[in-house]
Amino acid sequence: MNLISLLFSSISPILNKFSLVSLNAVVGGVLTSTFAATFNLILIMVTYKKVSIVKDKMVIILGATNAIGVLLQYIALSMLSPVTVTLIARIYLVYIFLLGGVFLKERIRGWDYVAIAACIAGSILVSSGRAQFDSWLGILCAFIYPFMYAANNVIAKYLVQDDHPADVLFFNHLVSALLLLVAGFLIPHTYTSLKYITAGKANIVRALGPLIVIVYSYFFFPITINAQIICGALLLILATTIVTVKQAQVNE
Repeated sequence: MNLISLLFSSISPILNKFSLVSLNAVVGGVLTSTFAATFNLILIMVTYKKVSIVKDKMVIILGATNAIGVLLQYIALSMLSPVTVTLIARIYLVYIFLLGGVFLKERIRGWDYVAIAACIAGSILVSSGRAQFDSWLGILCAFIYPFMYAANNVIAKYLVQDDHPADVLFFNHLVSALLLLVAGFLIPHTYTSLKYITAGKANIVRALGPLIVIVYSYFFFPITINAQIICGALLLILATTIVTVKQAQVNE
């Protein structure tokens, strides 16, 4: 099941890249968040039969971080290849460590520092060869959007102390969709493109996500896999593996 999940989640950047042919970033974000909220609502009604309102005002910030993250991800994909974006996004691990330490008082120990160093080095290797004039904004967005997702994760961890995780997830996507919808109306010609639409240890496996994206991208987008990209990818996979192994040991 984990491998199947990996295959589907890894194709997401490719599909998002294709969607940008006829959609802009805001519309793509609205559709992504709306679909996620709808799917989560159906799951809640089938499993728990009712939705409980998350009253904590932090849910607004939760949705805002998700909305900004989705938007920046689409912008990054519009300027860079899915491979580059996916590899740079592994910097998410560093953000989680930092935000978790500051807001959740989670301590950084031993191998965590190795993971952080490997993650930073890998992201620099992957991005350094792509910093041309026409892609610097895409690289910047590729580094910022994982920070928004990391902040979203930390806020969600805070909210699930008092609310059910399914309710928190639903309102996360709902608020995100509403904020992006409002942004779409404020930005001229945002929705014009809609008329062109025609139609535990197992977590270690997910560290291979960037490699799956590389395989998918090979068939659709021109990519250059050189020694620098390979070294960066291996460092990022090492960082993810260290974190997931440690988490598995904690859960056992």
